[in-house]
Amino acid sequence: MSDDTAFADLLETLYGGLTRSPPWEDFLRTLAAATNTTFATLLIGRGHAGIDAHVTPGADPERTQEYQKISQADPFVGLPEGQVVSFRDFVSHIPARFRDWLNVAHSVEILGVDLHRPPDVAVRLRLTRVDEEGEFGDAERALLTRLIPHLRIALDLHARLTTTQAESQLFSSAMAGLAVATLILDREGRILRRNAVAMRMLEEADVVAEQSGKLQPRTGSAAATINRILASPPPAGEEILFEVAAGDGQPLHARARAVPSSAYGDGAWIALFIADPSRPGGLSEEALRERFQLTRAEAGLALHLAQGASLADAAVALDIAYNTVRSHLRAIFAKTGTHRQGQLITLLRTAGSEYEI
Repeated sequence: MSDDTAFADLLETLYGGLTRSPPWEDFLRTLAAATNTTFATLLIGRGHAGIDAHVTPGADPERTQEYQKISQADPFVGLPEGQVVSFRDFVSHIPARFRDWLNVAHSVEILGVDLHRPPDVAVRLRLTRVDEEGEFGDAERALLTRLIPHLRIALDLHARLTTTQAESQLFSSAMAGLAVATLILDREGRILRRNAVAMRMLEEADVVAEQSGKLQPRTGSAAATINRILASPPPAGEEILFEVAAGDGQPLHARARAVPSSAYGDGAWIALFIADPSRPGGLSEEALRERFQLTRAEAGLALHLAQGASLADAAVALDIAYNTVRSHLRAIFAKTGTHRQGQLITLLRTAGSEYEI
């Protein structure tokens, strides 16, 4: 494995496998073959004993489960960070429970390295040979040592990927709950991504439809607006607000935001968010208080605004001073994460759709 081409192939399976499901397996198989090892194992968990992920390609699932049951008896943990260590050199006493497990596995030939990732993640890479395969030598130790900086990078990338995926799922769920259709379009109007609300909207074809993979607004004015936005997208960090007419003539509030080109490749990419503001019937003060943690006075003002009242009209209807209404509005902005009255009204009206029966 001193051959640079072979090492490059190993790195390809390490980095390339991060986007596959499940990750790590191709890398571990390649590593096992390169080191003439029966099994290559990756253990990820909190602290020394906890195991959140246990990956050993080719292992008997029952043996894996058995190890997880006795993992706290494993003496080959807490290795010096970033150093390649053998089981024979590190362990002076083997607990009886773990010795029985090793006897069944027919091996005490284990080579390992531990890596610590912030905040408290412990990563253990282990190579295991059965007795007849002999002891690990300098070549295997040198290979693991050479891999360590790449393993650190791959583990950090994997953590970022999984965090991004989890956040994406949470945000998608939240957007679906707010009845906001999200579509990502390329410069030609082709639909690259869509959430569940957008899929429903496209199937109903009352507001927008899909034709030959492209977004097709149902009114000429909306088509002209979207084409103009695609031709001249908003600058990064800014957005364009517009309306899309539904079949019944009711306007739907929409906004377009540029997606960084690095996310999808070269070219102009646009995210469209289409929210239906015509369904405030499910709104109630109690629902708004529970959803956004508003006070009773703030929820009353929010309800009036969602129903189309101006700030001055709401002050008269609620019989409170205009300055008090402005103070309530600032508090509502803070609690809902909005910054402008129009943005707040769209949020409140779309949130109301959750409570309709």
